[in-house]
Amino acid sequence: MNNSVMKFVKMSATGNDFILIDNRDRKFSPEKKNFFRKICQRRLGVGADGVILLEESDRADLKYRHINADGSPAEMCGNGARSLCYYAVSQKIAPPHLTFEIEEEIHEAWVSGENVKLRISPPSMIQDKLGIVTEEGLEEGGFIVLGVPHLILFTEAIESIDVVCVGRKYSYHPLFENRTNVNFVQKIGTRTIQVRTYERGVENETLSCGTGSTASAILAHVRKGIPHPVDVRTSGGELKVDWEDIRHSVFLTGTASIIFEAELKAFL
Repeated sequence: MNNSVMKFVKMSATGNDFILIDNRDRKFSPEKKNFFRKICQRRLGVGADGVILLEESDRADLKYRHINADGSPAEMCGNGARSLCYYAVSQKIAPPHLTFEIEEEIHEAWVSGENVKLRISPPSMIQDKLGIVTEEGLEEGGFIVLGVPHLILFTEAIESIDVVCVGRKYSYHPLFENRTNVNFVQKIGTRTIQVRTYERGVENETLSCGTGSTASAILAHVRKGIPHPVDVRTSGGELKVDWEDIRHSVFLTGTASIIFEAELKAFL
């Protein structure tokens, strides 16, 4: 790809930021891990929590590929999916009520202005009593898989948590074969929680995590009796999580926006 130019869009969904590439011509392969690592670097590249590849699908309106900032593929990303859907609708690539394919699963979304409501597959696993937490002031909320794995840790002092240090410790715990995201959760109202997340693949705290917020809301309901819909406050903004039946469908709602459009010449 020497002497070529890559057009891309920088997007944000409640602080989770992404580089979105229209890859319907299939120029970019997810296997180019080093390339994606470089463009996601802060200060040395464009800077992002991950890369979204928008592709064509013969089973849905769109196909979605997600690459983490470290170059690894992601099975699902709630905020990334909301960004993809917002972009596709704003560019008239897809209708306001659309479907997209990721990892051979079909998901559904509704876009109204910058507001995007996403139907997330129900949990494929909920596990408690792990017995691995050693820090005072942290309570195990459980382990849950929503396309990607999440460990939930309840606290009453969320602002004092060293999210990177503690999050990395449990993300790499030998109990989790493929590692896990780690979410720190505090109840701050009758139906409101605050969430801070250490994201695997980004290897840092992010301003927001869509599947992490959803996982946190579900286990806050199951373990703490918080009624739904659950309002989730993150460093990047507010999200809402609701469901008709947790066993069948869960909905994540929040805003997404285009930050800028540009061309990239370096690293190609």
